[in-house]
Amino acid sequence: MVTSGAYPLRRTPTQDRASRQVERILDAACAEVVERGYDAASTSGIAKRAEIAVGSVYRYFPDKRSLIQAIERRNQARYTEAVSIRLAEVTSWRQAVDVTMTTFREMHRTDPGFRAVVLSGLGDPDLETQPGEYDDQHAGEFSELLTQRFGARDSSDFRLAVTVSIAMGEALAHLADRLPEADAATVLAQGLPVLYNLLAPHFPA
Repeated sequence: MVTSGAYPLRRTPTQDRASRQVERILDAACAEVVERGYDAASTSGIAKRAEIAVGSVYRYFPDKRSLIQAIERRNQARYTEAVSIRLAEVTSWRQAVDVTMTTFREMHRTDPGFRAVVLSGLGDPDLETQPGEYDDQHAGEFSELLTQRFGARDSSDFRLAVTVSIAMGEALAHLADRLPEADAATVLAQGLPVLYNLLAPHFPA
């Protein structure tokens, strides 16, 4: 289970029971936003879904927006874990690109937390402005994988290319998931080679 250390809280849980309650609050917030939309979702509704008093929600999260921001950080941790497991089996860097794309799309379709963030239209602004988080974190981890296992030449240009490919890949995945299956396949067939071309110059011929 992802611990509450993955995101900021108003109060840090000191016992396993409290940590489980935080996770239950976030799960309830996901369900509330997915079912009702961000504007209609309420803290009282989230508390009811989590089967706790509304004061228990406010103990950890000051408002609805902070809940969505915490969900986004939890998404980051879950995605990183899932990708790491799958990347252990890949045998080429292009396959590694495919795996990250496939995992992102699967989690977007099946994990209510991913859908909740998209439906809210909100993200954690800190994840977009502070170095070392979100795309920067993905870029660092993916760059290390590509250099250590597949011989990519590490450099600032290479890491920037990885960051660009991640941002473009996420946009590509979101577009594909809005389209009928046949159109989505076409989008991916056209888009993935663009990502390969961004990275290819940094690998041995």
